[in-house]
Amino acid sequence: MGKKEKRWRRFYLFIIIFFYAIYVPVSLLDWVNGEGFPITVFTVGIALPLLRKNHLKQIQAKENPVA
Repeated sequence: MGKKEKRWRRFYLFIIIFFYAIYVPVSLLDWVNGEGFPITVFTVGIALPLLRKNHLKQIQAKENPVA
């Protein structure tokens, strides 16, 4: 695992922790209290892991080209 991949893994870890530990509960509490449906939570909740997986796969492909 290269230096660039480690940095991106750490970045994604912080983003995922923030999103699932802080943003999701706050948005769901707002929804329960009568505000609009939290479509952003569901969109980002599905897209973030897929984005992370594809991005890290691209970095690995660039760092380890198959001859």
